[in-house]
Amino acid sequence: MIELIDRRVFGAIEFIDDLSETRVLDPLRIDAPGVQVLRNRSGFYVLREVDGQDAYTRAFDGPPARPARSELTLNVQDPAQRYLPQRIGLALPRWLPDGAEAVDDADNALKPVTVRLAPAAGMPLQGAWAVLRLKVAVSGSATGLANVLVEAQPALAGQPLRRSFTDRQGEALVVIVSAPPILPLAGPPAGLTREFPVALTLVLDLSVVRPSTATEFPSPDPALILQRRTDGHADVRVVATGEQLFSAGTRRRRTDLVIWP
Repeated sequence: MIELIDRRVFGAIEFIDDLSETRVLDPLRIDAPGVQVLRNRSGFYVLREVDGQDAYTRAFDGPPARPARSELTLNVQDPAQRYLPQRIGLALPRWLPDGAEAVDDADNALKPVTVRLAPAAGMPLQGAWAVLRLKVAVSGSATGLANVLVEAQPALAGQPLRRSFTDRQGEALVVIVSAPPILPLAGPPAGLTREFPVALTLVLDLSVVRPSTATEFPSPDPALILQRRTDGHADVRVVATGEQLFSAGTRRRRTDLVIWP
């Protein structure tokens, strides 16, 4: 006798390489207390079970479009150390469109949660990329600061804002992947240049930033940090460090000193 067991899943997570804009296919390690996560052959991480939500997984006849939700936290790490560790906050179950009320992509159970992974120091680099290895350290000390959110905005048309984090040594990998090798000068005298400016901003959320001498390092949640900055939280400091010149095919280093704490 064959026993058929049907279960409703809670959704799926798709991890995206922030540089290549492609799905991360190599296995990642997901720490998700209270959640059963299974990786399928397409590279999606399916959320199968959530503690306390067993009734919802079996609700196939008229499932609620807006069920009660649980706030959960997942941590992702790359065993190959190409991507930085990251924390993800999710409200589960995700919601179903019911025809009467629209559901944003961020809450839609029929669409995967998209999570972008920032490059770590171990990321293989291509020769044409413009790369900056940025260290953020405590002013008056060589101590690095981990989990500082780094924002880099190239002064090039069509180039998006890039975000990364400092690692446990206080170093961040800032990469511009599609910069042209030759650019016209912005003003007189006329000519060509290889260099273009990138505006750098540091976001220090005291709830996750740690000196490199610390014994424990929490994984940062980019969405939460950005929301706390928008809300003007007292523990979030924003430091505009000015511009850095980049050029395609070059590797550069820079150190920015900040007051801590």
